[in-house]
Amino acid sequence: MRYITYAAIVIGSKNIIMRVYNISSGQIRRIDSIRHEYELGKEAYTKKQITFEQIEEICTVLLDFKNRLTEYGADKYTCYGTSVIRRASNQYAVLNHIKIRTGMDVIMLSNSEIRFLMYKGIQLSDLDFDTVIQKNTAILDMGSGSVQVSLFDKKALYMTQNLDIGTAKVRELLETVENNTLNYYSVLEEYIEYEIDSFRSSFLKDKQIKNVITIGADIAHFRKIVPELALGTLIHYDQINYIYKKIRRASYQDLSLQYGLTGEEARTMVPSLIIYKLFLEESRADTVYICDTNLCDGSVVDYAQKKKKIEIGHDFYQDIIASARYIGKRYRYNKAHAEYVRTLCLEIFDHSAKFHGLSARDRLVLEIAAILHDIGKYVNMNDPGRNGYQLILSTEIMGLSRREREELANIVLYNTVDIPDSDENNSAFWQEEYLRIAKLSSILRLANALDRSHKQKYQNISMARKGKDLVITVESRMDITLEINLFEKKARGFREILGIRPILKQKNVL
Repeated sequence: MRYITYAAIVIGSKNIIMRVYNISSGQIRRIDSIRHEYELGKEAYTKKQITFEQIEEICTVLLDFKNRLTEYGADKYTCYGTSVIRRASNQYAVLNHIKIRTGMDVIMLSNSEIRFLMYKGIQLSDLDFDTVIQKNTAILDMGSGSVQVSLFDKKALYMTQNLDIGTAKVRELLETVENNTLNYYSVLEEYIEYEIDSFRSSFLKDKQIKNVITIGADIAHFRKIVPELALGTLIHYDQINYIYKKIRRASYQDLSLQYGLTGEEARTMVPSLIIYKLFLEESRADTVYICDTNLCDGSVVDYAQKKKKIEIGHDFYQDIIASARYIGKRYRYNKAHAEYVRTLCLEIFDHSAKFHGLSARDRLVLEIAAILHDIGKYVNMNDPGRNGYQLILSTEIMGLSRREREELANIVLYNTVDIPDSDENNSAFWQEEYLRIAKLSSILRLANALDRSHKQKYQNISMARKGKDLVITVESRMDITLEINLFEKKARGFREILGIRPILKQKNVL
């Protein structure tokens, strides 16, 4: 069978990377990796601006990459922008300039999307991922702007949290304090320790982490400093402490000269090392697995999965759902009710597919909306829709884009608030997304009405579509008068939007 050649390009804060892969026979093989080093992050993070000269440099590199893609005969490529562009005040001008100069559409990823793809990229490493995460495991994804910590137990993701201690941000602090104190390492350690200690007290508490997996390329820098340790892809705490003691009294200029590191590598290696050291101390773990993977690797895994060219044992879909459940738990949701409504939503979605024309991705957003539809009650019982809307907008959800999170927030809002008429909305968001939100919120309303009492009264529920009717048959020994009355009200709105009439039938159980 003919192989597929796929390339992923990532515009980062320290470099632009392109990796080229062959996908065939259920396998992915990297055939080339090209890297252009530059200094983009410092300017973009401090001044929130990407200069014209930097834009020109990006375009020149991308044009060179595009020519190489032709040489490889690439079937498909994807170009990603990261936080260094996303945080720039002239983001849209940068993207437009790249499009005009190179013809490339740059896909801007949210933080949660980047982390999810990075996490997928672990599948290309030599690490036996599913075996490692059988026990309490933390994944540290070291980024320029932040560090994402994801916690697993028994192969299930149960929490993910973003820490504001990315290497670029910590490096800024390093440059600020190094000229004002002789012991700037202690200042950095104190700064990072506060963030990690806050994370531990809020989320880890007494839970002991058995394994730590870190995503990053720092291991190559460590090897240059301590060749005597013969480091592999597994580093123990005493080895990290040994490296730290060895470099603690050196400036990054000394590190560059003595160990052959670039100034940028030295600057970012120091905060990474401190983060490893302190996280192991706070989590009580002893070992770090180093995965030299990046966004490109995650991109090719994601592409191959969507094209059904590879099979991966780990269920990433369930990780997204587990992340949503953790958010629900944080806001003290009614788990039994949320799971009941989730099941009903998916059943209604599947049985009315011919009429709503929505995608599998929309089904995922609906599933998360069902799990989180009542979290607003944590803030105020009287206005759960609007409160839930605000909570969702301010909470990262693993694997969802910012746009999808906005849709999700609106679905939860319009579970309890009447959706406005389409002619009342003039924004681009509503023109594009209004109908999808209306359909999904109507499904959620109908499913929620079936458990209005939060008592899960039905022994059995079955659904069948008959022409333009969706017949929902329930068996119950309990009085369901409340559910019937509310169901009739929600059914009218459901029919107006989806064009199919829900009918509720009850079978009495003796």
